[in-house]
Amino acid sequence: AALGQPNVAAALAHMTGHSAVVRAAGTGDLARIPHMKSGEVRKLAEAAASEGADAAVWAAIAERCTVFAERLHYWDVVLILQAFTAAGVENRPLFVRLGEALSSKTSKLAPKHALDLLAVYEANALRPRSLYVELFHTIIRLSRSMYAEELSLTLQALARYGLGNPTVVSQLVRTVQQQLKDFRLRYLCSVTGALGAMQACPAALLAELDGHARLEVATVPAQELLENLQAFPLLEFSWAPYEVLCLEELLQRTRAFETWEDIEQMADPFETLRFLQARNLLHVEFLQALCQWCLQGVHKPNVRSERRPTARQLTTLYDHCLERGMEQTDALQDALNYYVESGGGIWQSAMPKPLKFRKRRRYIRSDDPWDGVELPDLGPIAPQLAQQSRQDDLLGLFAAPSSPPPMVVADDAVVEAKGSAADVGTQEALCKVAAAVPGGIDRPLLDHLAQKPSPAAPPRPRPQEDVAYGHAEGPFVVPWRLGDPAEVPAGTGHVEVPLGGSADRKQRQQARSAAELTWRGAGWRLRRASAPDVARGAARSR
Repeated sequence: AALGQPNVAAALAHMTGHSAVVRAAGTGDLARIPHMKSGEVRKLAEAAASEGADAAVWAAIAERCTVFAERLHYWDVVLILQAFTAAGVENRPLFVRLGEALSSKTSKLAPKHALDLLAVYEANALRPRSLYVELFHTIIRLSRSMYAEELSLTLQALARYGLGNPTVVSQLVRTVQQQLKDFRLRYLCSVTGALGAMQACPAALLAELDGHARLEVATVPAQELLENLQAFPLLEFSWAPYEVLCLEELLQRTRAFETWEDIEQMADPFETLRFLQARNLLHVEFLQALCQWCLQGVHKPNVRSERRPTARQLTTLYDHCLERGMEQTDALQDALNYYVESGGGIWQSAMPKPLKFRKRRRYIRSDDPWDGVELPDLGPIAPQLAQQSRQDDLLGLFAAPSSPPPMVVADDAVVEAKGSAADVGTQEALCKVAAAVPGGIDRPLLDHLAQKPSPAAPPRPRPQEDVAYGHAEGPFVVPWRLGDPAEVPAGTGHVEVPLGGSADRKQRQQARSAAELTWRGAGWRLRRASAPDVARGAARSR
């Protein structure tokens, strides 16, 4: 016991972590074991198996389990027996005592617990009759709710340990027939192999299993066929005819591959290449389709979300093609050339990525790429292109006389010309009107509007009337808030500013900055531009 005290302390420390109970190593550590509960005993047994505890620790654990057997949880009992088996500690009385305690708890067992108990007792060459009867009854009761994998594992366990109980096997076979549509090919191989090992597979059952195997092979994807072939060597029990059927189907499908989309069915095309190469089944059709896939892959971005070949994979593919005289295949050569030219897809794109607006982003202005570049001379067609560009440009530039009236937008003033040239005043008045608009009006527009003389001027409105209309040669009607309130005529809300009169400089500047000139029938109206009007003018310009 003294030699085992350090191991006891290590096992207890591994079990309880920072518990103050096991801070000091000594004889007191062994004295704690007889007072442990079910979970604590299980943790101590697992820690002892992993740390390699002394025989004294195992003796103390066995004594506690023997005394406390009826009150141990069934899942703790299974793990304690597994710990004894893993450590190679033989204690037959303990196994028999725990088996008797488990016989009354088998109704709570899951399929995995039943299989673990069979494995533990078979490893220790023990078959307690009462426990095995209860385990068989549990398997029969749970068989109706087992999945295909659980049925396969149960039949393999019975075949492994030679427990071919006819009642248990017949019930499992009946469940397999009922759930046959849910069996994948690998589970079907395991079930058939296990039944064949127990000599419990009649011809009628084998024919039914063969029919489902052919259906499964014909309907599953090519990738699942490959996964089944890779899993067959790992199975303890299998059925060779089903393995051959799966392999022939995979070869038939790979020989039908023609484009990169066919190769796209495989999760890892080069893993399939290595599988076929290891079995000397690599053929030309698969290599040609793989070259197409590589050509498609090298044009994809080099990111983790895209599947593309690596340099080593391209080299391996080239070696296989060289052995078969396919090194000059166009798809292979193009894939290799583009992979080299693009640097393996890690070079940045030549075009810059568009920037998304973000607050406090620093925008750096770059130089004009056309600065200093001499453009070719267009010759005699330059005036025609200029005239065409003036006609096809945005609204606001003058076009042909027959086109719709343009809108001239200058800062915060909007000038819209409507009507014909005969309804417009003289050129002198138009020049004065243009002076009131920031930025002015295009000269072609003035020439077009001044082609014909002005009609007779309408009668001048009286100052007492709140009228906002006047002739082009008459006064501007300006909102009173832009002028001096002292100059507002009585009974009106406007100040008249004559075009050619003696209006002071301040009034003219205010009129230019807050006005919108709109053609209204026989005269001009000057008023402050509102927000909807400015938005409407901007929309027309676009």
